[in-house]
Amino acid sequence: MVDVVATPVRAGTSYVEWGAIFAGALAASAISFVLLTAGASIGLSLISPYHSESYGKVAASIAVFWSIAVPILSFLVGGYIAGRMRSAWADATSDEVQFRDGMHGLLVWALSIVAGGLLAFLAAGAVANSGAQVAAGALSNRDAIVAPVIDNLFGVSAAQAEPARGATPTPTPRTAAPAITPATGERAVVPDTEARATIARTLTAAAAAGQLSPSQKRTLAQIVSERTGISETEAEQRVDQAYKDAVSAIETARKAAVLAGLATATALLAGLLAAWYAAQKGGNHRDNNVPARVTFSVTPALRRTPTPGP
Repeated sequence: MVDVVATPVRAGTSYVEWGAIFAGALAASAISFVLLTAGASIGLSLISPYHSESYGKVAASIAVFWSIAVPILSFLVGGYIAGRMRSAWADATSDEVQFRDGMHGLLVWALSIVAGGLLAFLAAGAVANSGAQVAAGALSNRDAIVAPVIDNLFGVSAAQAEPARGATPTPTPRTAAPAITPATGERAVVPDTEARATIARTLTAAAAAGQLSPSQKRTLAQIVSERTGISETEAEQRVDQAYKDAVSAIETARKAAVLAGLATATALLAGLLAAWYAAQKGGNHRDNNVPARVTFSVTPALRRTPTPGP
């Protein structure tokens, strides 16, 4: 007769230890916040209004590298903490232990992302208390993209340049007050808020539709003609050029948003792999009692043995 000792089954017990997961997620979030703050300071130190002291391309390259490296490093630390602090189970094979440790790293990654997204949502909700403020924020973003286009649309034409040097034109009731260009003394019309909003809205809608309709073109040409005093023919030429510039600006902003989204997704997916690997490594160190300490060793310089004389 052979006595067979059955391994007790842990029925109804979860293998997920949220204490270790929260500890890892908290550490990952703190490290990410500190490193991103440091990265922002480094980036600002490389940008200056003085051309000889500004390194815009270097700052952009560092920003891309930093945005990818920071999540990976923070999730490495957070995953390792979760795997190392999780309790060891004796009723599992080595493969199952590695899987459970890796899942704890994945949960650290998921909890950090969900918590970060929730905090961002709450912050946005605190700033935008009403739908009108949300719409105003969207409008300001749209205006920021096409703002240079609108400024060029109300620039000084060749016909206006000569009289503007000698006399000050009297603005009509619907014309905004002219602004003097410091370099040449010419006068360019500064459009009012209503005109800017109408033009930005029309150009954005036309760009989304893929073409500037004749009615939209007429409307914009009338606005420009009334406020600048130029002919409608010249105003229509300006509107055509403004539409092309707006389409180019919106396309550039779209590509930048796509690249930013892809870079963020790549960094987060790389962070997931880092958290999974680090959690497994932390669990391995836990089971094998590997000391978790950072040591800095300096190799002593080799002493020369004096050569005996002849």
